[in-house]
Amino acid sequence: MFKWKKAAAALAAAAMTVAGAGCTVGSGSAYAMTIDGEQINAGIYIYYSYASYMELTQTLQSQNSELDVKDDNVVKEQKMDGVSSEEWIKNKALEYCQRYVAIEKKFDELDLSLTEEESKDVESTIDSFWDTNGETYEKNGISKNSVKSVLENTYMTNEVFLYYYGVDGEEGTTEDDLKQYYEENNARVRYIKFDLTDGNGEALDDAGKKEMKAKVEDYLGEINALKGDEDAMEDEMDNVQSDYNAYVTSISEEAAAATATSATDADGNEIAATTEATTTTAETTTETTAAAEESAATETAGAEEAAETTAAEESASEETTTTEAAVETDENGSEVTTTTTAPYANEQIIAKVTTKENTKEEDVTYSPCKNVYDYAFGDGQKNYGVATVVEDDTAYYIVMCRDIKERMTEDDLWTETQQNTVISQAYSDAFEDMLDGWTGEQKVEKNDSAIKKYDAFKIDMDSSSQSA
Repeated sequence: MFKWKKAAAALAAAAMTVAGAGCTVGSGSAYAMTIDGEQINAGIYIYYSYASYMELTQTLQSQNSELDVKDDNVVKEQKMDGVSSEEWIKNKALEYCQRYVAIEKKFDELDLSLTEEESKDVESTIDSFWDTNGETYEKNGISKNSVKSVLENTYMTNEVFLYYYGVDGEEGTTEDDLKQYYEENNARVRYIKFDLTDGNGEALDDAGKKEMKAKVEDYLGEINALKGDEDAMEDEMDNVQSDYNAYVTSISEEAAAATATSATDADGNEIAATTEATTTTAETTTETTAAAEESAATETAGAEEAAETTAAEESASEETTTTEAAVETDENGSEVTTTTTAPYANEQIIAKVTTKENTKEEDVTYSPCKNVYDYAFGDGQKNYGVATVVEDDTAYYIVMCRDIKERMTEDDLWTETQQNTVISQAYSDAFEDMLDGWTGEQKVEKNDSAIKKYDAFKIDMDSSSQSA
């Protein structure tokens, strides 16, 4: 699924999460504007206006968690991109409407059509949504057909995008291009984390760190002694992980025993010792990842895309299955259940971090930490199949990178879903520029009285309220 499909679902859900304030608007049939000869009816404009309101308040909240965005007066006092909140909402709603028309016209021009499955998806989504929220939408002047038109437009956007940037599309995208993009922007990593804490979760002193480093280097030697046989190295890393887990358990038990207290009863008999609760902060399980349906850069959805920071930890893919059970028949005809371990259960696919302009480094999150991330996309790419120690302020890591190309098969990392995700990652910005080009050439005639009437601050999405 591409970001534009997610946009419709996100907008529909968002519209019911925050109750607006003030009077409700009427259900008048006036149009809000005409774009290249196509009238934008009131329902579509109101929908986009409220979507813009939601986007504004969510952005303001992310910038200042203390801001009361449920208070319209507070929201009205804010500015965004150098303009008042009210002006920003109007501008954003206009942008949505312009893109809506641009897609409608381009969809027809290219003689595209939605598949039967997509059409059914639209119908079922709208029916389900309307059963729950229809009354609230209608009292705000938004008809079922208007919401359906918006949802259909997101599917049309997806088809237009694929026409240009899908494999063998108008812009000449090839599967080899997509594979290369994915391989250059993702790293295949296996690591074990060794926390620099004691059994009570307290930071180790210098002597303790030295002892831990020696332990880690011993582990490293055992792993690299098997260099040349990556599967054997993986098995040894499993052994190291298990051994380290046991070590963490033992020091936690020792810490608990050290805090044990005893007492005597009134007759002087000893009462069994009790222990104070302790918390083991050391990470004792292998962090696993895998081919997630939608790895890579965080998306907030097509035309509604806000400023974003993509954290590698958000886009790392995770192995969804560690073990798989299968029922087979033995030579006597009896059913036997066999269990196999997923071959890459303990690997992680780390995506390159991409950020918006002016993003502060301290606002970026790396998985599992900045130093391991840097190694994975630096020296790790030159040393496949060799384990190394990477140091961080709070932990040591044994890290081994492997060639991601070995997993680029349709039943592993290179699924159809993954290909679509990569298309979106690689070409969304180019498509956004293309959309801007189309809308920049449009002739827009606003119905100022209607736009004033359909002010987003007058919309009331509180389903418990009554129409005015």
